[in-house]
Amino acid sequence: MTSYRVAEGATLVLRVDDGPWQTLVLDASSVPDATATDAGELEVTAAGLADAIGALDGVTGAADDGKLVLATVGTGESTVLELDREASTAAAALGLATGAVTARGQGPGSAAVTSANPGPYALAPEASMTVHVDGKSRKVTFDEEEHDAWSAQDVAARINRQLRRKVARATGDGRVRVTSPTQGVGSRLAVTGPAAELPDAAAVLGFIGEAAHSDPYHTEPARLVCRPAADTAVVENLTSAPIELQLPTGRIVLPARGRLVVARDTAADGLLRRLVTQGTVRMSPERNS
Repeated sequence: MTSYRVAEGATLVLRVDDGPWQTLVLDASSVPDATATDAGELEVTAAGLADAIGALDGVTGAADDGKLVLATVGTGESTVLELDREASTAAAALGLATGAVTARGQGPGSAAVTSANPGPYALAPEASMTVHVDGKSRKVTFDEEEHDAWSAQDVAARINRQLRRKVARATGDGRVRVTSPTQGVGSRLAVTGPAAELPDAAAVLGFIGEAAHSDPYHTEPARLVCRPAADTAVVENLTSAPIELQLPTGRIVLPARGRLVVARDTAADGLLRRLVTQGTVRMSPERNS
C-alpha cells in the first residue's frame, strides 16, 4: 500500500475556480489513519488523505491504485483546480513539488457571471435586481435598512436564499459569482436591473455589460425563410420580330422571343396590356429560384 510521509502540521493550499484559497492542515486530528514515525513525521495513506480533503469546499480526494487524486466536485471545461505550491508545505511529500499546479475539467461547463465590482457594497433600501437562470427569472431584493457593508458573502447568501438554490458564491477577490446548475446546452445566465425608479443593485455590484450575461452554448434551430413572391413580372415576346416598347421607365427593345423583367406597376402599363390582348406578348409573375 502506498503511503506518504508528511511533517506534522504541513499544509495543502487549494482553490476551485476563482474562489477563495482554502488551507488544509495535515495532522493527527485531520488525517484519520495518520501514525507518527521515529523521524517526527506522520505516515498517512491515500485513503486517509482523501478523507481529510473532504473538509475543503468543492474538492474531493480519492485513492486510485494507492495514490491520492485530488479533483473538483464540479465538472466541465470551466472548472479549475489550483494549488498554491509556495504556501503548500506538503507539496513535496505529495509529489506536487514539480509539474502543473493548475488542472482543468473536461466537457461542457456551465454559464457563469462574475460581478465587475468587488465588495463591500453600498446598497440602498429596496435595491433589487433580477437573476435569470436557465430561462427562469427571480427578483432579488435588498430590503434592509441602508448600510454600506454588504460583503460578497452577504450578497451571495441573499441570492441563494431568494432563488432557493445555491447558485452564488463569493470569489477570492471579494466579487460575486453566479453559476448555472446546468451544464452544456441550456446553461445560461443573466442579471438585469429593476425598473428605472427603483435602486439598481445590479449596477452597484457590477453586473453590467459583458459581466451581466453568459450563454456559452447558444444554439439556433434549423430555419428556412419563406419570402413572398417578387414584386416583378416577366414580359415575353411571342413573335419572331423585335418589339419596341415605350414604357414609363423609358424606351426598351424586346428582342424576338426575348424576355424582360419589369416592376409590377410597369406591367400595368396600358401598352403592355394591349399587346397581351393582341397575343403579341405574354406576362407572368416572376418566379423565385
